[in-house]
Amino acid sequence: MGSITSFLIVIFVVGFVTGGLKIRFDRFFAILMLMTVAGKGIRSAIDLFLWVIMLGSLYIILENQEKIKKMPKAALIKFFTFIPIMTFFSSLLGSYLNSLSSNKFLTITLGILALLYGLRMIFIHFKDHEMDHKDPKPGFVKFCGFFGPIISGFSIGFIGTSLKSLKLPLAIKSGKMNAKQVYLGNTMTAFFSSLFAIMWHYIFTPSMEAFDSYIYAISLWASIHFVYDLTNVFFKDKWRKGFQIFIGIALVLVSFKIFSM
Repeated sequence: MGSITSFLIVIFVVGFVTGGLKIRFDRFFAILMLMTVAGKGIRSAIDLFLWVIMLGSLYIILENQEKIKKMPKAALIKFFTFIPIMTFFSSLLGSYLNSLSSNKFLTITLGILALLYGLRMIFIHFKDHEMDHKDPKPGFVKFCGFFGPIISGFSIGFIGTSLKSLKLPLAIKSGKMNAKQVYLGNTMTAFFSSLFAIMWHYIFTPSMEAFDSYIYAISLWASIHFVYDLTNVFFKDKWRKGFQIFIGIALVLVSFKIFSM
């Protein structure tokens, strides 16, 4: 398959799927498509995806900059001091482990995540009232506030994804935390984690494709985002639950293919 053809397939599939699921920055599907369609190796796919997640989260932050400016001082300190510090070190640890791991180990880890993400999409769905909790459980707020950046930083450095699809149900369903606040916090965490991970990956593996082919990575993100916006012009909300289950089943099936690679 030609490079242009594979690129077009990747952006249209990832853009359409994430548009239907309203996933704006942690487009985990891109790693899978880069491996199975574009023929990228596991490390190249992860390194390219770091740019996709970094640019996607940065776009959301810039989109919400006025809202962020109006946030309480304590929240701003956390966003621009605590999160950068924690993700700096946790992404370092994850990136270092990535550099030590074999391609097979990384591939198996990716397959496990694809399986878990798929099962989550099949069985866990948010109800309307769960998206606007006003009274979160204090213990969960402290736990997620402290360990969230550590987990995301490590995960992004190691395998490229922030684990957002697994963390959100825990915070919202179990912790009764406000979905918009959780999402914004996770976006900030993903931005700093991926930014630092790009740096660490380049230090540990100077020939990494994500740094040398950043134009390809930027084009990948911009094109996926365009297809995402186009998809949401016609994609109706009533279709999303069924679509999520369908994609979840597809992810479970893809996970078995990943295990065999």
